[in-house]
Amino acid sequence: MLVLLAPSFDGKAESFARLANVTGMVAYDLKSRIKSGSWGLVRALGDDAHALELATHLRQEGFPAFAVPSEVAHDSARRIIALRALELTDTDIVMHLRERSMPIPYAALTCVVRGEVQHGRSASRSSPTASSSATFRAVVPSASEVQVFRESMPSGNFDAFAAADLHFATVLWIARLDARSTDFSAVVPASGSAAADLDRLVDEIGRRAGVRVDRAVRASSVASFAQQGGANSAPRSMPPQSVSPRSKEAATDERFDPYSRIIGEAERQLVEAQAQV
Repeated sequence: MLVLLAPSFDGKAESFARLANVTGMVAYDLKSRIKSGSWGLVRALGDDAHALELATHLRQEGFPAFAVPSEVAHDSARRIIALRALELTDTDIVMHLRERSMPIPYAALTCVVRGEVQHGRSASRSSPTASSSATFRAVVPSASEVQVFRESMPSGNFDAFAAADLHFATVLWIARLDARSTDFSAVVPASGSAAADLDRLVDEIGRRAGVRVDRAVRASSVASFAQQGGANSAPRSMPPQSVSPRSKEAATDERFDPYSRIIGEAERQLVEAQAQV
């Protein structure tokens, strides 16, 4: 089970000192795991009771901590469904699937996870050293810049594209916006850069729904866990009744997909906790 700290953690030195005191961990280690403004992994524990106890104790001490089962990363109920098109009304997100359209109120949205899908990426083929060293580059391009660069390169064995996942409080399945194929021109006119258009779209969705857009996958300790967590996904199941069995499933990425599921569940717990206050 994963004990996560929410993006509202302020990241101040005194806060890290208190966090180290509560968890018994070294402040330096915590600073490498947790960044203000994004979800951070405090600890991954095999004992669920211990993890729940730690998360509860952290909340009692004023830290926005939540425990997410590690199985969520490959939960067969959290299928990722690619959208054919998307529209926004005054009250709803209208999602067009392969065979039907589905309006979902903005209030049902919990978060949007924006990143890059690398089709067929395997955690076992990824290099943790290369991943961690990337954070020390002097210049870190934005997701839009990376996508523009990729679009300008000749196609080959590497297949990557900008994507965003919509997570909901009412259902477990995830709606994916694929910058290459999802038509959202009714909301954001095409500008010539699919990644930039997707960024404009998710910002507009976040504004209308009042939810956070997560863009931390490239540097998050949660993503590092997802990458190193093994490639054994749970067996596939039939999608929920609200989604057609023939709805197109999104291309899989064994780093981004688990990360998205974990963040979606963490945000769902956060929303529920805020509703109880």
